[in-house]
Amino acid sequence: MRLLKIFPILTIIFLSLNNAQASVAFSIDNKEIPKTKVLFLGFDSSDRQLKSDTFEVFERIRKNLKTTDLFEIIFQAGPQEVGAFGVSSPSLDSVINAVASINPIEVMPDFDKYNKIGVGAIVIGSFSYDANGNLETKIRMWDVLDQRQLFGKFYSTSRGNYKKIANLISDEVFKAISGEKLGHFNTQILYVSESGSVNNLIKRINIIDFDGENRRFLTNGENLVLTPAFSKKVNEIFYLSYSQGRPQIFSLDVKSFKTKKVGNFNGTTFSPASHPKDQNLLLMSATIDGNTDIYEMNVLTNSAKRLTKSPAIDTTPSYSPDGKLIAFASDRDSSQQLYIMDLRGDSVRRISSEGGSYSKPIWSPDGNLIAFTKIKSNRFYVGVMSPNNKGEKILTSAYLVEGARWSPNGRYLIYSKKTSQYGRGSIPRLFICDIVTGFEFEVPTPSGEGATDPDWA
Repeated sequence: MRLLKIFPILTIIFLSLNNAQASVAFSIDNKEIPKTKVLFLGFDSSDRQLKSDTFEVFERIRKNLKTTDLFEIIFQAGPQEVGAFGVSSPSLDSVINAVASINPIEVMPDFDKYNKIGVGAIVIGSFSYDANGNLETKIRMWDVLDQRQLFGKFYSTSRGNYKKIANLISDEVFKAISGEKLGHFNTQILYVSESGSVNNLIKRINIIDFDGENRRFLTNGENLVLTPAFSKKVNEIFYLSYSQGRPQIFSLDVKSFKTKKVGNFNGTTFSPASHPKDQNLLLMSATIDGNTDIYEMNVLTNSAKRLTKSPAIDTTPSYSPDGKLIAFASDRDSSQQLYIMDLRGDSVRRISSEGGSYSKPIWSPDGNLIAFTKIKSNRFYVGVMSPNNKGEKILTSAYLVEGARWSPNGRYLIYSKKTSQYGRGSIPRLFICDIVTGFEFEVPTPSGEGATDPDWA
């Protein structure tokens, strides 16, 4: 089986409406993307402690790669353990047993034997301890059909950092298979947790690792908080708080927990969005004298520039990756639609056209797509569209789904979803969707708690 490389390009299908018009839809088809069978060798040892440590690294890699739905993982740890993690074919077992013992990391694999059993790639590990007790890890990944090395890495780390090593290896494997330039397993997610009763709902900002571990509360729940967003400054986030009786944007240092109000607006402010290159610039919406417009805020000089001057409600702005354009939502055409303008607030053009009420446009890191939330026929949708007004693709829908944000590599969207109005499905949860394959999985957060307003960095 050829090692499959899945590049983040959406197929564009032109559908003729009549002789004068055409629309564009993005096609996502899981059936066209079979899983690549990846064999892991060498993640084992006769030493009990080393065996435990190497298996911990492997288990974290396996769990990471499982979230992509791109891999069939085969683990070879010894004759008694062959068959774990989906290996069931007797012929596969016998071939692995025959060749595993003569395939150390320094030797080129016997590609023909692995190719005959359908293995697309091999990841070989070699583990030992140095004089200080640090785990030394050598990793090589091979493309079986093309008979070439995809990467080779060396890591040395203390026991408390095995997770990071596993994340780095996972990123390398993911990049080799998908063709992406960046991985995403060593990232963090911001979100708002919901606990308590309906009449006494407690909302707190949380930060977690991609796998849901290492959760920390960044706010204490005394005030209503919404829409946290990573700043371009290290250890800084922005968020909306009702601590002073009306919604205002604050910054928070996640190390010192010091907060600061952003701007001296007399009205309410909301929808913070950081500039992609200038850490001192911030987009926001502000309601002053009953009118809601978009402003660009310089947090260093504490000065703001008004960008829109329409009597309509203009909100949820987002910079393009080069910082030269701004996407936003507005009801200036009666229903709420999506628009793009330049940094002066001029050259405004509408980009949504498929019907429904649109909000929360977010530009992808490469600038090729804009994610959005839409309401149509009393149902919520999250999708992506081209910024040049050539159609849209719906990725998911539910009773309530909203607040999509991009992964740093632009391959995934994270959002909050309720599947029903009542019962367990009424508790909002976080989900991540692969925009290439359409595969969706739930982010592990505490059961029984709601999770909304995610951001990803």
